[in-house]
Amino acid sequence: MYKNIRDARIYFIIHMLVEIVCFAALAQTYQLSLIQSAVIALLYDVIAFCPQFLFGLLHEKYKKLDLGSIGAAMMLLGLILLDYDKYGIKTMSGVFFIALGNAVIHECGAILTVIGSEGRLYPSALFVGGGSFGVVIGQTIGSMGISKWFLLIPIAAIEILILMTNKGWLYDNERYPVFDIINKRLPVGMIVIVAFLVTMTRSYLGYAIPISWKKELWQSFLLFFTMGIGKAFGGWAADRIGAHKTALITILASIPFLIAGENMMVVSIIGVFLFSMTMSITFGMLLSVMGENPGLAFGVTTMALAFGLLPVFFVKIGRAANIVIVIAGSLICAGLMYVALEKAKSRAAGDSAVKDKEQ
Repeated sequence: MYKNIRDARIYFIIHMLVEIVCFAALAQTYQLSLIQSAVIALLYDVIAFCPQFLFGLLHEKYKKLDLGSIGAAMMLLGLILLDYDKYGIKTMSGVFFIALGNAVIHECGAILTVIGSEGRLYPSALFVGGGSFGVVIGQTIGSMGISKWFLLIPIAAIEILILMTNKGWLYDNERYPVFDIINKRLPVGMIVIVAFLVTMTRSYLGYAIPISWKKELWQSFLLFFTMGIGKAFGGWAADRIGAHKTALITILASIPFLIAGENMMVVSIIGVFLFSMTMSITFGMLLSVMGENPGLAFGVTTMALAFGLLPVFFVKIGRAANIVIVIAGSLICAGLMYVALEKAKSRAAGDSAVKDKEQ
């Protein structure tokens, strides 16, 4: 069904390994002062998310350029520079290159999983889902105070896996499939704005979700693994029943579980799973209007993620306000998706696009 599902599975692993390196490195900056570690975390988020679209543009200009290996080399350089010194200066330079390598490799995964997807969302959703697994594993490894040189192992594995997938996309005559999940009556600019706002809102809501039950390490693993599985399953569901139905059902159904599950792990996990399922749909919306440059489309979503994270660094909101924000933000996202997504499609656009080409 999916022509490049093997590559999507490999990039699931690559994405997981990339986040392991990044968050293992970040976890060890907690030994610095609160302000220093916060500045480093902010630097990481900005560099890892905001410039990704630039690498999408670069790929369209130089189709055969091995961006993935360049990204792995950047991560290696960052690891070499990384030094948990008193003032955090060397650490910031190391984190900068590690984050930049992360941004480059993200773009590679996004572009490759679009090629051969036949207009379906699951391959890209599967790739994105690997990140959640890597975040919690990396944080755990980093908190153990391991030597930074241990991270040479996942970086080497990243490069080997990248080389295994390069033949799937580094050629001059790349052709991207047609995605068609949006309401065509809306202007392109409005679709872009809606996708950006929904992604930005969901990014913040991910931190606003009230979770007081997460006290043990295994609970952290369960939470992040649920997020990763939810992201992948959301793409699969959108391909089967349509992006419109998937978005509305999962967003609205997640609200009571997220709110009522603050102290109840099982209830909360259901809400987190449903909440995570719309991750690939906003990417699909942008692919529907930026189909000739999937790297640019993915870069817009990651920039929105960065904007959604900014309030976390500057504003502290109480529990009651967080609950109101989760409810209001979810309802706003549902309303925007209701308007922006195509209602008539019973599944993501892949089938119709493939049939049109065959005819």
